Amino acid sequence: MAALVDEVLNAYGGAQRWQSASTIAARGHIAGLLPTRFPGNKLADFTIRVGVTEPHVTLSNFPLDHQQGVLDRGEVRIQTSDGAGLDARADPRSYFAGLRGVRRNVRWDPLDLTYFAGYAFWNYLTAPLLLARPDVTVTEGEPLTAPGRQRWRRLDAAFPSGLDTHCQHQTFYIDPAGLIRRHDFTAEPVGSWARASRHCDRHQQVDGLTIPARHRVYPRGPGERVLRRPTLLALDFDEIAIEY
Repeated sequence: MAALVDEVLNAYGGAQRWQSASTIAARGHIAGLLPTRFPGNKLADFTIRVGVTEPHVTLSNFPLDHQQGVLDRGEVRIQTSDGAGLDARADPRSYFAGLRGVRRNVRWDPLDLTYFAGYAFWNYLTAPLLLARPDVTVTEGEPLTAPGRQRWRRLDAAFPSGLDTHCQHQTFYIDPAGLIRRHDFTAEPVGSWARASRHCDRHQQVDGLTIPARHRVYPRGPGERVLRRPTLLALDFDEIAIEY
């Protein structure tokens, strides 16, 4: 399976280039059904900094101007733009479960969103390198015939329980150019019913790396069928920069 993962990494710029990158800085905007439960400015227009090799993500001007939401290896905090602490949570994933998770069926607080958006940005922007981690097990499944009769190869990934991601088992579909075009998962912080499919396009070359600038997340129905309504999340990157 290493051969297919290497093929994907090469399509996105190569393992050496990814491993030498330190940070992805980006601006963009978010819309869709899911952000209706987001607090603060809902990240409608966002500015982020994402660590490449580990989940360290900063959401600027969130939840309010001159504040920041920070995901730091599983912990989250809200701080002022100059780093003064305002609120923090050491185990944010647990707050989406049990009695504490009931409120999150209706409304999230800024720390909830910092955790969810932080790891999602990290996963989505660094997916090629994420799949090559030694603690992620990847196997090849049956290919998918995509729209236009294109054959997409399938990678089934098993993530370790301690990694910040949507769920332990996820599926990635790879087009003939080696690009990830579809990503199926269950967004467990939203709910065990939140079976979704992320579709990526508008891939851009940025400082030696390939980054998809357009992401659309749709519900996934019976038989893994993608339901094109409603759009759960519409994520667009307008500016992307890589720091080495």
